[in-house]
Amino acid sequence: MFHIRYRLTDSRWIWFCKGLPSLRRARTLFRVRRQTMTTAARCRSLWDLCHQILHQNIPGALVECGVWRGGSAAIMGLAAQNHSPTRPLHLFDSFEGLPEPGPEDGASAVEYSGGRGGGRLVPISRCEAGLELVQTFLFQQAGLKPADVVFHAGWFSDTVPAAAKQIGPIAVLRLDGDWYASTQVCLEHLYPLLSPGGVVILDDYLCWEGCQKATDEYRQKNGVTAPIVQVDAECCYWIKP
Repeated sequence: MFHIRYRLTDSRWIWFCKGLPSLRRARTLFRVRRQTMTTAARCRSLWDLCHQILHQNIPGALVECGVWRGGSAAIMGLAAQNHSPTRPLHLFDSFEGLPEPGPEDGASAVEYSGGRGGGRLVPISRCEAGLELVQTFLFQQAGLKPADVVFHAGWFSDTVPAAAKQIGPIAVLRLDGDWYASTQVCLEHLYPLLSPGGVVILDDYLCWEGCQKATDEYRQKNGVTAPIVQVDAECCYWIKP
């Protein structure tokens, strides 16, 4: 199982956006196309899920764990921009790239990481994007308001447990940490905060075996039976009952 990321060419993004019913959504997806490694289907699904949650008045913040260049964060923030009350957008990332995968992540993860699989919290030169780069995109190009965005810089094992005590309820939880340990710590500390009717999105559930293993273990351990909905070849989500 290999980790395959791609972006549509500009011409195909234009074609894709023409078929969307919402001009605002189309403009948003076109704006973020160079700042995300996810597919157009995932971007559209993220926008629609955010709007669904907001229109249903599901209480809570928008949270993303695994930001890269900020494309998906921009979709979440722009989807919520004209809704009242304002929803804070919490963004967790090392802003140094991915750490080493661990033994639960499998051979393909080790290969992707250049043979490194010890689970150490050191960058592997994959998915790198600095905090300043992300802030510049979100605030100067995407047009998000700095007051609405909270950055949690550092490894998930350090930042997520500490921040979970202050975040409060969550309406949308997007997890894109790739590895077993990253997914596990986010689910353990943030999923209990997800409001009933809120959505959790697993960007790598069908891509990396560690992500799927951590998710399946958490669901089984905590009796989560909500059906998993597949978005594309890698991404899934479910709605919390």
